[in-house]
Amino acid sequence: MQRQSFRQGFIAVAGVALVLLMGCGASRPRGFSTVTEVPPGSTSVQVPTSWQDARVGDRVEYAFYADRVGSRRGTSASAGQLFVEVIAVRSPWVWLFIRVTRNDRQPHPHPFLSHGFVLPMRMGQAPANPPDPIESGSTSTTHQWAFAAGQHWIVQRIARDDSPGDGPTQHRLYATTPGPLYLTNGLLKVSFFSMGYSMSAGHSLALVSFQRGTGTVQGTPPVMGNPWGPGTWYETQERASWGDVRKQVCLGAEQGYLLRKVWEKPRDEVRCDDFQGAEVVALEDALINLVNDSVYIPTWPPRDYGAPLPRKVRVQLGQASVVAYLEEAPAHQNGGASWMRSRSYPTDLWSPVLQGLPMEVRFDRLSEGVYRQSEEGAREYRSDSRLIRWGTWLEESPELSTSAR
Repeated sequence: MQRQSFRQGFIAVAGVALVLLMGCGASRPRGFSTVTEVPPGSTSVQVPTSWQDARVGDRVEYAFYADRVGSRRGTSASAGQLFVEVIAVRSPWVWLFIRVTRNDRQPHPHPFLSHGFVLPMRMGQAPANPPDPIESGSTSTTHQWAFAAGQHWIVQRIARDDSPGDGPTQHRLYATTPGPLYLTNGLLKVSFFSMGYSMSAGHSLALVSFQRGTGTVQGTPPVMGNPWGPGTWYETQERASWGDVRKQVCLGAEQGYLLRKVWEKPRDEVRCDDFQGAEVVALEDALINLVNDSVYIPTWPPRDYGAPLPRKVRVQLGQASVVAYLEEAPAHQNGGASWMRSRSYPTDLWSPVLQGLPMEVRFDRLSEGVYRQSEEGAREYRSDSRLIRWGTWLEESPELSTSAR
């Protein structure tokens, strides 16, 4: 099997990126380059900034692109600008607003990216064992100088090249002293490319600009109508032949990292105040995942290229109901041709009924079940899982309390 060389792959991705950026609105020069020696008379940005002294108006801006070629969902691409900005500070909380646009600053057309998100970040301690920027495998780390957003930075370059074994090529640049880039842990640039026998995928994220707020205002904590996730919780009910299980998921964020903890036997009251042992994701990785999700799920609801829309039904969510797409297909891997799998997805991702619903659930299925139907028409379920309720545990006070649907 012949593969493109790394050089050919890089040229191909660069060409795709240029086309994407031109096609998603007027783009401007990014001005990103790297050097190996300190330019005469230049200094790195060493502003002693951290979450503890966040200011309203602190902001970072990135240009991104992502593409995927050859999947069952067809060829898809996404490009634009990504902004993370501090809009309120109420110690120990920093309130962020995250928005995505096309390169011409117009609203992004993808439903995942068409609305902004609120994200409360707690000033505190970074996780004791934060995840590696590049997961597993053999990586190399070097230090050099880079020029980005009009500044010279001392950077740490983390790279991994698995292309000789049909794996991805990826690298990241982080400012050794994050300074004003504390919002994204000092991230300057991300590049990833993978090519297989019939499919390729790549993404890139590069710093365009940053700014420091004035520090003269505290701002007003926003309503959690469209939360990213931190500050919220949700519950699911799972029924199976071996018993019923209710799960509660608490979502939080601290010192640049997002936290997720699952309670398999949740208490009656909702108190998301213990995140010990939680799953941890760096904010910059969550942003990259959002960009990639808009490529891996190019149309809503998720379906193969050319497949018709599923039929519409109503799904009950607590005291309200929402119009949803119902997808039904044979579940051969679950016991033979007599078994079926059903999944439901909201038709309108931004329906008022879903107000306050965290992103990870909003962009996923509302229910899923595996069943078979008797001759009399009754359904025998092997398993069934559905969203039952959600709410906010972080209020403006900011005290821990409960606000639920």
